[in-house]
Amino acid sequence: MKTPYDAALRMRQRELDDVSTAIRNEAGTLGELERERVRVQAALRAEAELAAGDHALCSPAWQGRMRGQRRDLGTLQAQAQARVDRLRDAAIDAYGTLRGIETAADDYRRDAARVQSAAERSTSDDLSAAAFVRAVRAARRERPR
Repeated sequence: MKTPYDAALRMRQRELDDVSTAIRNEAGTLGELERERVRVQAALRAEAELAAGDHALCSPAWQGRMRGQRRDLGTLQAQAQARVDRLRDAAIDAYGTLRGIETAADDYRRDAARVQSAAERSTSDDLSAAAFVRAVRAARRERPR
């Protein structure tokens, strides 16, 4: 049964789907940033091990650049995590609103069914009463006076 809430339900469902997609995208970005951070950390560790064995290979400029890159990746991760957190909050709000609208739509359907049932009972009662009145009139006509 259609309700006045159907359009709002579809709109909120699309909104929830969009937020879910955005969360998945941001989670993917977080994963990529983490993999890059791990790669940079491994490169720094490997370079430090090489430099520990041979001081001629020490490259402070490269290490400084990689540390800066690691710091930048950490900042990007924090920003992406903040976006994910905001999106999750938005998803919670959208889901709550969606559930509220679904409840209103269910109440509308239930009320409509109740009204229809009452109308059917009333019609049935009216038909039964009319049949009873006809039967009583017919019985009165047949009875001798």
